[in-house]
Amino acid sequence: MSANPIIYCLENLTDYRQFERLCSDIMAGAGYESIEPIGGTGDGGRDALHYCSSQEITTIFAYTVRSDWQRKLKQDCTRISEEEHDLKHLVFVCTSTLNGNQRDASQSYVTKEYGWRLEIFDLERIRILLAGNLRHLIAQHPTIFCPPWFPAKGGLSISESLDTLLLDHTHHDHAIAIWLARKLSLAGFRTWCYGMAPLAGENINESIKTLIEKRALQYIPILSPESFTDLDFVGRIGNATRDGFILPCWAVSMNDLVSSSAILQIEPARFDASLKSGLESVLKGLKSRGIKPQLDSEHGNKIALQAYMPEPVTKAASEKIFSNVFSATVPKSILTYELSSEIDENQLEIARHSWAFSRVSKNKLLAFNEPSSHLSLDGTDLSSEFAWKDYEYREGKKTINVVKELIRRSLDVACFQAGLLLCENRNVLHFPEKDGDRHNISFVHVDGRKTHVTMTGIKQDGWGDRAIKFRYQLGPKFTIGQDEEEQFWITTRIYVRVTDLLGTPFEDKEIGKKRKKVTKSWWNKHWLARILGLMKGISSSSSEETIEIGDGKRKVIVSTIPLQWDCPVSIDVEAVDRIGDFQEEMAEVRFRGEELESAPETEKETNRDE
Repeated sequence: MSANPIIYCLENLTDYRQFERLCSDIMAGAGYESIEPIGGTGDGGRDALHYCSSQEITTIFAYTVRSDWQRKLKQDCTRISEEEHDLKHLVFVCTSTLNGNQRDASQSYVTKEYGWRLEIFDLERIRILLAGNLRHLIAQHPTIFCPPWFPAKGGLSISESLDTLLLDHTHHDHAIAIWLARKLSLAGFRTWCYGMAPLAGENINESIKTLIEKRALQYIPILSPESFTDLDFVGRIGNATRDGFILPCWAVSMNDLVSSSAILQIEPARFDASLKSGLESVLKGLKSRGIKPQLDSEHGNKIALQAYMPEPVTKAASEKIFSNVFSATVPKSILTYELSSEIDENQLEIARHSWAFSRVSKNKLLAFNEPSSHLSLDGTDLSSEFAWKDYEYREGKKTINVVKELIRRSLDVACFQAGLLLCENRNVLHFPEKDGDRHNISFVHVDGRKTHVTMTGIKQDGWGDRAIKFRYQLGPKFTIGQDEEEQFWITTRIYVRVTDLLGTPFEDKEIGKKRKKVTKSWWNKHWLARILGLMKGISSSSSEETIEIGDGKRKVIVSTIPLQWDCPVSIDVEAVDRIGDFQEEMAEVRFRGEELESAPETEKETNRDE
């Protein structure tokens, strides 16, 4: 654990959006007062902008939490250059610690390649700002600087930052206090209200007193005759008495009690006449004290909505939706074969490469079609045939389960006929390497265009001297189902087999780590293309629209055209592309974090040093 709590929280943050906001706040306090945040989605490589007096962009800001900050810096520079943004100055903010040589080399690279001046805010520089003049930002970003390193009371950080309107009340005035707190929040003020605060397990009086001292910019007590019966509440008002700090609100008329308490002699905001006039009085009182909203109401509402309602990625236009499910038709009858003698398991496995059957006993097999002529199974005789729909059970097995098994084994036969190999280590089928390291399959996509996908390849895990190359091969995983209309469906999923360069499969945690390397950039459209290519790769029919196993009326037919629907709404591709940068950033952060977590201790130390 880092000795400094600021560094620890920055090194372990998980809320990237909040980190962007923190960075922009730090930049505003570091001399870029007119900074314009645009990060999140669709930023074109820019997380924020700063304009000069002529409204020309002079500075672009880029933020990252990735440990490979040098790679991210180069990616951001390339993206900004490709987007043809006009700038003179690039500010790069990261949560890594840079030494002098790294800083100088990066600045020299950016100036030489792009002609921009580079300024870097690394982890240590951020710490100095947050420990000094900008220490109030710690309390304003509690999702980053959180307990136990930065304690909180009533859900609010108690790091000193006098920026909050603190509403205090007793249970009797709960409703009006909640209403006022919400109205002030909509007006752009930071508010804290006793009635909405998470105080379970805390000493309520002590927590509120601490918040009054550490966070309250203005203390707003809600007063009623009943409130004066709560001695803790009265005591908090007494402790908060100083010039201009208290703005009392009367929930009901208190004229008869004015002489009984000093707090009642301060001109109040009166809610006894109407809620509207009381709110107006509070707003006027805040304005007279020079307390302004941190955000204008329109901007505040917009930010609040964006926090809960991200950019929509759908539009009101119809679109076809495709699945990884394919229809299947099967023969109406099942054949029963008697074996004159028991066959060993090895011979049966060899037979499965060309004939789909279900073994129901040591000397009895069920199949949709006859074994091929070249298949040698001594003493195999057809004994009977039955319409499987007429029997719930047959040969001690539920008939529908036998049918599903025969469909799956028929697909296995199709895979063997297409040249797929069996991985005995995992008992899965996969495409073999072809044309060098790749096995490409050409197919017609659902939109009619001709394209291709790769079923095998080589990837690299790690960087520099620790880089390791490995192979991957894709294969099918089939699940058989039947709907209420007795239609059979095949759900096709992709199995990713990973091996070293010599073909030895990885074991244990290495499997998941290597698979993530292969698939981390695959989204739905990439998975769909590979599934379609896979189905085409095991199809042997001339039409390429079906996978057919068997002959004549005993043929199992699986469509290679996926189940699809006409959906009244569609995906907004441009919006998805705008979101892509943010998703890739977070995916890279998660992936590298998991990768570092699984690395040996010596490697972790090296990564930190870099």
